[in-house]
Amino acid sequence: MPTQLKKIFLLAGLPRSGSALLGTLLNQNPNIYVPYASSFVELLWRNYTIWNDRRFAEDFMGTKLQKIKIPFLKKIFQCYFAELTDKPIVIDKRRSWEAVNNIKMFKEIFGKEPKIICPVRNLEEIIASYKSLYARNNKKWKKEFLRGNRFANALSNLEYTWNSEFKDCLLFVEYNSLVQKPQETLNKIYDFIGQPHYRHNLKHIVSSDPHKEVEELYGLKGMFDVYKTIQKSKTDIAILTKKEYNEYVHKTFWRKNKEESSNAV
Repeated sequence: MPTQLKKIFLLAGLPRSGSALLGTLLNQNPNIYVPYASSFVELLWRNYTIWNDRRFAEDFMGTKLQKIKIPFLKKIFQCYFAELTDKPIVIDKRRSWEAVNNIKMFKEIFGKEPKIICPVRNLEEIIASYKSLYARNNKKWKKEFLRGNRFANALSNLEYTWNSEFKDCLLFVEYNSLVQKPQETLNKIYDFIGQPHYRHNLKHIVSSDPHKEVEELYGLKGMFDVYKTIQKSKTDIAILTKKEYNEYVHKTFWRKNKEESSNAV
């Protein structure tokens, strides 16, 4: 009996903005699977670039075999997630999905533009959350952390895509909206991905994924902690220096002309 074809949507956005909470909530839905961490986009990209390498195509495959390129790459998706879940809908979680090159790859393989859910938050709160996390783990905070790391890359990719032809692929999910109006926010996400609303249990939130392995990799215990009930994480802006605060406050590009946009909740 053939394996049921799964639908795929994406979860990217900014770090320390509620993606762990959002993924945990979405996993309550019996039809949706959200991995706490995924390397699928990297696996897909490596195979995609091999097929697009002209030397490979000419020397080893021949132009006729290019016809199987898209079916082959789609099979990678089906095989990858068939081993992880029986649920029919996958929301793959990886911040690199918001990069334009990955969006173009997705469009070529799946024949449509992706729907990318992007948790976001005041940038000064993100930095304060990181500094607090480092302090709790007795790690020295280095200002270089804010340059050339996953925060900087995610911010750069997100803003670039927001100003590109793929702007409508993005749905910005404000952290404050998620914790203050969780069911309403989740309903808007379901509308965005074209799925029926699901009533979530907001009083008993259980994360089933083994976050500890990833936390050990980064050496940051509590990095993926999710409260058992909806509540805003305790982030003290006072932990920031005046320079850090002034550099990031109000730099929320996705809120410009928000009243004219349906890309934010």
